[in-house]
Amino acid sequence: LGEGLVMKLAIKSSVLLGVLGALVMSAPAWSAEPMARMTDDDVEALAKTIGKQHQAFERALDSKLKRSILRGPGGEVRVDYYLDDLGDSIEALGDRFTGSYSASGEATDVLKRADFMNSYVHDNPSMKGANEWDVLGASLQQLAGAYGTSFPLPDDAAARRIGDGELEDAATALSKFSKDLPKAIKKETKGMDELEDAVDGLETELKSMSGMSKTLASRIRSGKPATAEARQLVESASSIEGLIGTPGMPAGVAEAWEAGARDVAKVEQAFGL
Repeated sequence: LGEGLVMKLAIKSSVLLGVLGALVMSAPAWSAEPMARMTDDDVEALAKTIGKQHQAFERALDSKLKRSILRGPGGEVRVDYYLDDLGDSIEALGDRFTGSYSASGEATDVLKRADFMNSYVHDNPSMKGANEWDVLGASLQQLAGAYGTSFPLPDDAAARRIGDGELEDAATALSKFSKDLPKAIKKETKGMDELEDAVDGLETELKSMSGMSKTLASRIRSGKPATAEARQLVESASSIEGLIGTPGMPAGVAEAWEAGARDVAKVEQAFGL
């Protein structure tokens, strides 16, 4: 190639790389954020879907495989018995999950039992039923996400879900708590003029948090998406903790904040933030 053509190609490549780099750098930060939290109704519907997908997978399997014995990490597994046990676990999850009982133990059982077949299908991608398992596996990943974990379930991990009722209670309590806390802070910092700016900042943030928490509780109660409100609340809590860490701030202020911090932690866990 002539030097002129080489030079032009180099310039074009440089421009292209620059554009791609700019696109990557300008990608919105929220693109890596967790998926929206599933409501209790969503989880209940998902459990039913998983039950149907398990049945579809079982129908798609080769009859010889169903009657066979496979070796797993825990020993020999007879496939037809295994499928029955997995189906029973899925059914138990759907039956026991309610607004007041999150069925975390049942969800853990489903995810643990499903791991054996998940590994087998991935090792035998051409087997009958592989497509049906992939559909079921995607739903199991959703289920794991609703319980604050992943599928396949990590070693020694357990699923834990904070239900809508518990989450709404935490948000409601946080709204009242953050409305009342400024009084306690002013009492703790009385006569400490050097902390006036920090105290004013705390009062402003706590007032904002009270409103956010009230909105969050309302959206949860109505079954509406609330990830944005939860994220804002967690960011506000971070600002509050930064102000509480102001040099010279009495220890009593941090102690008074602990109850609110516990409710914020529930919000963080529930939304995977």
